[in-house]
Amino acid sequence: PHDSLKTNIIVSSAICWAIAVFFVALRFYTRGVIIPVLGASDWSVLLALIFAGATCAAVIEQAVHGAGQHVWDLDATDTADSIGWARAAWYGILFYNLSLCFSKIAILLLYIHLFAFKWARRAGQVLLGIVVLTSVYMALVAFTACIPLQSYWDPSVPKKYCQPQSVWWSSTGMHMVTDFLIFLLPMPVVWTIHLPRRQKLILSVCFISILRLLQLIRSQSDLDFTYAAAPLSYLTGVEVNGAIVCACVMTLKPLLARLCPRLFLSGGATGSSASAGGGGRGGTRGRGGAGGGGGMGAGGPPTIGSIPSK
Repeated sequence: PHDSLKTNIIVSSAICWAIAVFFVALRFYTRGVIIPVLGASDWSVLLALIFAGATCAAVIEQAVHGAGQHVWDLDATDTADSIGWARAAWYGILFYNLSLCFSKIAILLLYIHLFAFKWARRAGQVLLGIVVLTSVYMALVAFTACIPLQSYWDPSVPKKYCQPQSVWWSSTGMHMVTDFLIFLLPMPVVWTIHLPRRQKLILSVCFISILRLLQLIRSQSDLDFTYAAAPLSYLTGVEVNGAIVCACVMTLKPLLARLCPRLFLSGGATGSSASAGGGGRGGTRGRGGAGGGGGMGAGGPPTIGSIPSK
């Protein structure tokens, strides 16, 4: 066959990032205009979006240099394409890890702000530390992929050392573990609120990470590896941008309350509805105004759990 998935890769990457941009814009409008509580979690999401855009750019550059096309349709003597592919793969790995890192930081900062129970906040802080440490490790792995680094993508540069394949598998495994821990973190207190959709979104990112790992393993052993890279490219775009959407959806309830107030008239502003507006400045914890979903009616302070934050 001589079909090509090059255009599919480019279009899917652009669409995924555009969706993430849309949700980040909604988040900043909600937390910058409706309830002005912009904080560290919001800027973390913005950084995640920037790095997600760079990741998608790397995926698109790989498509330009042969990803999505059959091996037999490419010029094996064209070193420019092979170098361009490998170089894009390297900075794609770097920006992929950074984007997921800041998405997780944004979600955890929001959790820490909203959790009513001290032990839950402490667990969130510990998990935040784990995410930061594993992300630093992954960045170090990327910058020491080969020594000298240029030899990772340029075969004309002699290699002194390259990271073994097991190191890259361990990095992917770390992402999967931290994804699952972030999913599990609110479960002990989830009985007091209604978060099924948010939890399903976060869990879906875990599953996408698993699918991406399986596809990565498959593509490594596929003789037509350039064509097999297409599904991996799709999953990469969905994963990094899906994590950003997850981080944003959790904060949009005040916007929905303004657009569709009738949906929230019966339930009032409970601790869970206020939670959509929390996570800004530390000083807003325990206030029913700026941090607690202003414009949604009277309600308690922004918390997750039955005990208000102090």
